[in-house]
Amino acid sequence: MNFSFVHEFDIDPAGYWKIFLSPEFNKEMFADLNMKEYKVLEQEDDGKHFHRVQKCEPSTPIPGFLQSVVKSTGYTEIDELDWATNIMRIKIETQMFKDKFRMEGDYIVTPLDGGKRTRREFKGEVKVAIPLIGGKIEKFMMEQLRDSYDKAAKTTRRWVEKQKSPSA
Repeated sequence: MNFSFVHEFDIDPAGYWKIFLSPEFNKEMFADLNMKEYKVLEQEDDGKHFHRVQKCEPSTPIPGFLQSVVKSTGYTEIDELDWATNIMRIKIETQMFKDKFRMEGDYIVTPLDGGKRTRREFKGEVKVAIPLIGGKIEKFMMEQLRDSYDKAAKTTRRWVEKQKSPSA
């Protein structure tokens, strides 16, 4: 199942990345997303590429139709950002069903209004190869992902506003 989530922000791309990649922002964002666990396992930036590996455990209840099959919603997120293109390749590896689950996407940051504003799009694909319930799992994940990106956009807008305020 393909997805695309788009949000715009009143900040230039460099300012957007500065906020988005900061540990303080991520701590607040994942708290706003009610994550049970959020931990950065690796992070490196050589000025050309940014690499980060994060472990996450959502607190979202597992739907009834999945409770007998899914025991953990934990996942590892692997981020590879190419600074020259403003595109971060994201790969998600679940704790369960690693061989039956695939989620990858591109997190694209594009300047708007001559570089004064930013468009952030996360687009990609989720594929769950489990007979009978794979499609239901994909649909549930899309709903959760859409909600998460909308909440994350609200957190980002708060941080953008804080940065603009004179006391920041």
